[in-house]
Amino acid sequence: MSLDKGSFLMKLVAAIFGAYAILWATAPFSDINLPARFILDVSDWPVDNLSAPLDRNTQWLVSISSGLLAALAVLLAFVVAPAIKQGNRRVIRATISALVVWYVVDGVGSIAAGVFSNVIFNTIYLGLALAPLVMIALPKSER
Repeated sequence: MSLDKGSFLMKLVAAIFGAYAILWATAPFSDINLPARFILDVSDWPVDNLSAPLDRNTQWLVSISSGLLAALAVLLAFVVAPAIKQGNRRVIRATISALVVWYVVDGVGSIAAGVFSNVIFNTIYLGLALAPLVMIALPKSER
C-alpha cells in the first residue's frame, strides 16, 4: 500500500476511534448513556445487562478510558498519519510497539477479570490500527 493510502487509512481509523470515544464518553450522563452501556455490555458478551444503570466507579473509569481513546485518536490523526505519509520508520515502529503494549496489558487485565470477549473485540481494533502501519510500502532508503 502506498504511503498516501496508509496515511488516509490511519486518519479513517482515528475517526472511528474518535467516534467510539464520544459514544463511550456518555457513561456518566444517566439520561443519555445508552451508547456507553451498549458498548460495555457488548464488550462483556452476551448482551444481557443493557438496562442496568452504571455505578459511579464504572462511569468514572469509562470517562477516563474514553478520554484516553479520544487522545489516541488525535495522536493517530495528527502525528502518526503524517508520519506514515512521510515514511517515518521511527514513528511507525513506536506506534506499533505502543499498540501491542496496550493490547497485551488490556488483554491480560480483561482475562484476569473474566471478560475474555473484550480480547476478541480488542483484536479487531488492533487489526484496524495496525493495518495502515504494517501494510505500507516504505521506500528502500527507509527500510
